Amino acid sequence: MPTARQLYQQELIRCREHFERVDLQKERGYLMKFTTFSANVENILPSIPRREHEMMFKKLLLQQIYTTFDQRCLTAGDLVELRGVQDILKLANEPKIYCTYHLGSYRLLTSVLFRKGVDCVLMVGSNMNRSQGGDMTEHIDALREKHGLTNVFRIIEAGSPSAGLSVLRELKAGRSLIVYVDGSPETAPEPGEEDKFLSVRFGHRQVLTRKGVGFLSHAAGVPIVPIVSYRDSDLTNVLHCLKPIRPIRNSDRDMYCQEAMQQLYDAFWPFLNRYPEQWEGWNYIHSFLEPEKARHGFFKVGSDRPIFNEDRYSICDLEQAPILFDRRLYQTYEITDDLRDLLTSLNEIDSVEEVIGHEMYSELMEMEVIC
Repeated sequence: MPTARQLYQQELIRCREHFERVDLQKERGYLMKFTTFSANVENILPSIPRREHEMMFKKLLLQQIYTTFDQRCLTAGDLVELRGVQDILKLANEPKIYCTYHLGSYRLLTSVLFRKGVDCVLMVGSNMNRSQGGDMTEHIDALREKHGLTNVFRIIEAGSPSAGLSVLRELKAGRSLIVYVDGSPETAPEPGEEDKFLSVRFGHRQVLTRKGVGFLSHAAGVPIVPIVSYRDSDLTNVLHCLKPIRPIRNSDRDMYCQEAMQQLYDAFWPFLNRYPEQWEGWNYIHSFLEPEKARHGFFKVGSDRPIFNEDRYSICDLEQAPILFDRRLYQTYEITDDLRDLLTSLNEIDSVEEVIGHEMYSELMEMEVIC
């Protein structure tokens, strides 16, 4: 008779087989989603060659299917392998702020903690709460009934004006907080919110991250526990528990927030390098990137014939019109079919300036579309 793990793996194999029958190129919005994903990888982790990006993107889409399945599978949490500082997940007297990331089957952390009897408060964005909050609550209710659990589970929307005070009350009441520190599309910076964010190093760029986790930890005197979820090659889900970050009483709060958030991103970096195809954040991290200063210097040497700057730009043939996508600034420009054809065949044209005119030629050179 197959074991629970074998049955689980068989179901994931069925998920994969179904996924492989889908023609992704025909899926609505696939091309722009992939192009944005590719630009994000290139900006944060440029050591991964662009030729590998599409396979990474497809693996991420499959990983998202696995994650959705895990949310519906009551036994998935029982099959998780714990690594690192495992004792940190044991029921203890003090509450904690469990910080995790959108890597692997990231929703399983909540299931594992609740199964261990921890009173949990999950912080999510309002859109995520509307689309997934019901499923999470249903999953928790099923666990409560199956195992006879009586501990608390609540969801607090991160965008609520009273979210900070609500979480502080929960922490002081002894309940632990679960938060995704790598953000989500709806928690990205908006004009006028500058005081809610700080800048941290992340790969080859600086990203903006909300300082709320550090503030809550310092204000409540509660440790931050980084936990990274990922899926091994044999499909086993792993929760890797890292060393807690503890606030120092009477220390400078702003300094602690900066150091704590940088430590959280530094802790995540080795896992992202190892499992880059499992991070959902590639789809939205551009919303958190600090703008780069304008830089020029991509110039062709030793030839009079201009070339298309494919290092910076991509051309996407959408149904409505061709799109020129700036991979550095994440801007899109609708272009004509004629300009698309010209940019893709520059090597066949003797004088590009004569064909398109001096004004457009100068504009394309200034934008570094051609160089």
